[in-house]
Amino acid sequence: MAISTISNLATAIGLGARPNLFQISFSSTDFTQAADSTFSLLCKAAQLPGSSMGIIDIPMIGGRRYKINGERSFADWTVTVMNDGKYATRKAIEEYQQLFVATDYGTSTYGDRATGRNTVTVKQLNTAGTTTKTYVLNNCWPSDISTIDLSYDTTDSLEEFTVTWTYDYFTTETTTATN
Repeated sequence: MAISTISNLATAIGLGARPNLFQISFSSTDFTQAADSTFSLLCKAAQLPGSSMGIIDIPMIGGRRYKINGERSFADWTVTVMNDGKYATRKAIEEYQQLFVATDYGTSTYGDRATGRNTVTVKQLNTAGTTTKTYVLNNCWPSDISTIDLSYDTTDSLEEFTVTWTYDYFTTETTTATN
């Protein structure tokens, strides 16, 4: 259906989904005790997670192809975090990552590498602060903690770093909300 008038567009979109209204939380006690409250506060940017469906391409006579759906895969999830003056959030993420594989290649706390993985919840909020869509990322762990750029030229901004989380799959829930 084509939207032919401004009033039809306004009715269809409502107030729209805002990219700056989101909330992130973690379930793992090893990470949560140190960083969950500050991480949610200092997480400057994130994305709603993505997925893609593989394609099985079957050649046919005459050069045509028959395509069927393959396996579903889930892209890594990256967030941008503002660094606090005490490095509390970065330290907590580094320590959490260290539990899987120690930086000195010593014994890690999670020897089987499956223990200790997080469940991360990403909530999209509306302008009233009500959750409208929830993504739950299952079996998360921080696969990459980026560098923090240092420079004498930068005097008017906070340090930031990105964390890439790898996870097995996500589930979703949509909440009907007016707004």
